[in-house]
Amino acid sequence: MTDRLKIFKVLMPAEFVLFDYNPESIKVTRAQTGGARTRGAGTTGSTPVASSTAGTLGGLFHGTDPMTITITKARLVGPEAKVMCDNLLGWMSPASGLLGAITSAIMTAIGLDASKPPDLVVQWGPPVAGFMVTAQMTKADITYVRISSDGIPIHAVCNLTLKESPSPLSMTNPTSGGRPGRSRHVMVADENLMSVSTANFGTPNAWRLIAEVNGIDDPNSVKPGAVIYLPAREELRELAESLR
Repeated sequence: MTDRLKIFKVLMPAEFVLFDYNPESIKVTRAQTGGARTRGAGTTGSTPVASSTAGTLGGLFHGTDPMTITITKARLVGPEAKVMCDNLLGWMSPASGLLGAITSAIMTAIGLDASKPPDLVVQWGPPVAGFMVTAQMTKADITYVRISSDGIPIHAVCNLTLKESPSPLSMTNPTSGGRPGRSRHVMVADENLMSVSTANFGTPNAWRLIAEVNGIDDPNSVKPGAVIYLPAREELRELAESLR
């Protein structure tokens, strides 16, 4: 988990932006097909608040009507502010810089679409209960409010807009992952199946059942950015009974 807003690449978690000051607000909006009506959920202040909006907070992405996420006044402070802002701006291009070109080549080689901007994980707070969604950056409005005497930006205010997207690293087939009641979880750094089990079910012992649901043979193969599905408690009980 992270108590600060963090955004990182799904295919390259080492490329990230960790904000020094959390945003004033995060607005989540989903519009139905045809524009019949709109519903949204937002968080304000410096503490992440859970939302019931489908598709966010680790919830299953349904494949239609993706959410728009608007992040307001997230701040970067210090000598690395400019580097972090360059990451934000670069994420709107399919392949930015040398690393982007390498990633694009790898995606093409394994059959993924390299013509779109990279998928990102937006994370704030603990898995499922906090804010977590896979999305693509569509707009970055950055204001450098302080620059050092050497001409180095050291304080930036960022307003960001992202559009939800399904992860290309889903580890289950659509039928398995889409079972009603399951929630979608994106693995982050320092997580493993045991810690995910503890955070969501209060015990590390459910990790084998999580692996079973996702068809994972080697739990050590699950890397940051990978997507897994967490069974509902009723399904968890059924699985436990079937394995006795």
